[in-house]
Amino acid sequence: MIRIVLAIRSLDIGGAERQFIELVKGIDKTRFEVTVCTMYGGVQEPIVREIPGITYHNLGKRGRYDIFDFSWKYRRLLNEVRPDVIYSFMGEMNLFSLWCKPKNTRLIWGFRASDMVLSKYGKMAQLLFWLQKKFSCRVDRIIANSHASVAFHETNGFCMERAVVIPNGIDTERFCRDMGKRETFRKRYNLAKSDIAIGIVARIDPMKGYPVLAQAAKALLVKYVNVKFFAVGDGDPAIKNECEAILGEFSGSRFVWLGRRENIEEIYSGLDVVVSPSLFGEGFSNSIAEAMSSEVPCVVTDVGDSAVIVGDTGIVVPPNDHKALSKGIEKMMQIDVSKLGKRARDRIKENFSIDKMIHRTERVIREIS
Repeated sequence: MIRIVLAIRSLDIGGAERQFIELVKGIDKTRFEVTVCTMYGGVQEPIVREIPGITYHNLGKRGRYDIFDFSWKYRRLLNEVRPDVIYSFMGEMNLFSLWCKPKNTRLIWGFRASDMVLSKYGKMAQLLFWLQKKFSCRVDRIIANSHASVAFHETNGFCMERAVVIPNGIDTERFCRDMGKRETFRKRYNLAKSDIAIGIVARIDPMKGYPVLAQAAKALLVKYVNVKFFAVGDGDPAIKNECEAILGEFSGSRFVWLGRRENIEEIYSGLDVVVSPSLFGEGFSNSIAEAMSSEVPCVVTDVGDSAVIVGDTGIVVPPNDHKALSKGIEKMMQIDVSKLGKRARDRIKENFSIDKMIHRTERVIREIS
């Protein structure tokens, strides 16, 4: 049996965290002895604690500058477990896993982003990026969730010779069209049968393009009385304020801010179109694939692997162009989205299932152990 440590910064709400939890749930416990550890725990920690067949450790890092005490605790845990392989997810945990691992333990780093504009995230993000670049040649494998991520890191000087691409996996049982949930959602927000519900499911962050969407949405809301937008996610209040100023009277009435929601599969069922207006940084967008799995076709910007995910079942427009985004959404509104949505779901089932993600990951772990 292969002893593996799966390590991540936290178990808060996010795409990387969701993929991490799916891997913890689905990895073959008859072949792998699984230890899970986090720096900070997080709101989804109870979910992981209840997964059978694993051992869980919250290492209780006390903030950004708790370096030496945290390193001592992590190193002690790894020396007790003596893992054959550590698979760490992103940034800080990648670096600490390298610095703290036992001598003969193999290490896999997980990369999730592409085309990051690091100047928007402060000096610490830039330092973590530089340190990962410096030490990337000492890692046994790098698993990236997109081809765009590999290309981005390679261009920026990372050693990516041992990198492999494993796209995210989508729970197609959870993310599926439910007509009962659709009716409930549309009744709650007074949507008539002829009304078109357009959504974005993303944290409010500089990379996600909310102000560009706000400009595109305003043009459509002026032109079409049967259109309503829904934004799922929270984050930077300054960006939300900027969007509200752009939207004016439409903000809160026909551009509805839903905040963070855990029942997003119910929301997808109520929507007709999902938009991903990302500007940069996107690797593999969970929200695009989840929407497609829920039979909701997508309008996406050509960032990361978004165009690869939608294939011929969506509309792709240039990033940071609100006029092109508005035209793309308008074009989608004129298509039979029901028929296109079914094709979108088939694409996810064939190419981006959870089982495929887990089996590909297990194969990489076995290869290096």
